[in-house]
Amino acid sequence: MHAMRVTAAAVLAGSLLTVPAQARAATGCETLTVPAGFGITCRRVTTPPFQPNLRDVVLTSTAIHRPAGGTPEISPVTRPLTVRIYLPDGYGPSAPPYESLYLRGGGGDGHDAYTAKGDLVTALKNGRDPYQVIAVMPTGGLAGWYSDWPGRTDGFFAPQWETFHVGQLVPWIDANYNTAANRDGRAIAGISMGGFGALRYAAAHPGTFGAVGALSPGTELRKRPAQDIISGGSWLAGAAVDLLEAANGKFKVNKYDADGRLVLDQDEQLLYRLDQIFGPHAEVPPNGTRETTYDWPQVNPMRMAEQGRYQPYHQRLALYAGGCASLPAAPTGTTPAAPSCAYDIDATDPLDPDKDAEGEPMLGAYVDVLDRKLRAQGIGHRYCYGTGGHEWDDWKANLKDFLRYAYRPSAVGDCVQP
Repeated sequence: MHAMRVTAAAVLAGSLLTVPAQARAATGCETLTVPAGFGITCRRVTTPPFQPNLRDVVLTSTAIHRPAGGTPEISPVTRPLTVRIYLPDGYGPSAPPYESLYLRGGGGDGHDAYTAKGDLVTALKNGRDPYQVIAVMPTGGLAGWYSDWPGRTDGFFAPQWETFHVGQLVPWIDANYNTAANRDGRAIAGISMGGFGALRYAAAHPGTFGAVGALSPGTELRKRPAQDIISGGSWLAGAAVDLLEAANGKFKVNKYDADGRLVLDQDEQLLYRLDQIFGPHAEVPPNGTRETTYDWPQVNPMRMAEQGRYQPYHQRLALYAGGCASLPAAPTGTTPAAPSCAYDIDATDPLDPDKDAEGEPMLGAYVDVLDRKLRAQGIGHRYCYGTGGHEWDDWKANLKDFLRYAYRPSAVGDCVQP
């Protein structure tokens, strides 16, 4: 009898130990149809506290980071990334396919920027008329610039952001979630550096995305202040995804001389850094009083606009910018910027501490140029400008406007103001 009690106790203890062990082994990835595929491997899926509509997917990608120019000085090279996904209320695999919105963060942003800073969940829930949209929020690196880096970091590796975002993540999302897996079912939007990324990807992949929203975007690489910002980000963060990586010098991008000493000439460093991110530069001859400058035409949204590469987005493209000096009336979204905005591409400098709004006047001036180029080509689009700065309080209003434009076109009126 005693032996039977001992045996029964052992069996019971074993069963009690087994259940938690199985629970610990569950990652959430087993709920996905294709947890590993398209170069992506799911590690874990969690729901953030008090956020039932959100899923945080921790995954690895064969595109981030790849060895480049030597033996990588980080191990392992494959780094875990987090993608945040918004699922609408009532989401289910048997419902009609949902449209998807791919959101690109700005410099220094992580995967949680749109929900933590931009109040995206409230915007998508939209009161009694929620948007039936799946929103996908991957990191783009602190200063990745939405490019497949042809060069390398100081640690001999390089991120392939475009491959990850478009070549891997889009088909992986379509395979694992109930999406309308076609061009008309996908939209892309971004803020600041992410606005640059949205314009870049839209022009490069017109068969992938059907609508694009650019909020305070970088649009022109031929402007020296824009080049300085990118170069500075390469020095501060480089290929880092988070602040811990940014503190690691192996993630940074710097040029060294033949003796291994840091090159001190900042003009030389600037060209080297941007070439590592975008590829070889092209020289732009002087024009009038302007000095010779440089361009990366293969990734420059303004050059893409000059080539007519936004034609596929007729009536499906929206531009947003602040920095307007004075706004006499609410923009309609269909008219050019008012002269009172005083947009001037040669009179604004984002690095000038006397200029407020963190360079938004310069960004606004260039978005105004992009608007005029699109108008000249007959490309119908939405253009909302205002007096706001380079900050989330203004982007929240822009995002609400874009959601209405992309998913409630019959309800579009004047631009939503901050």
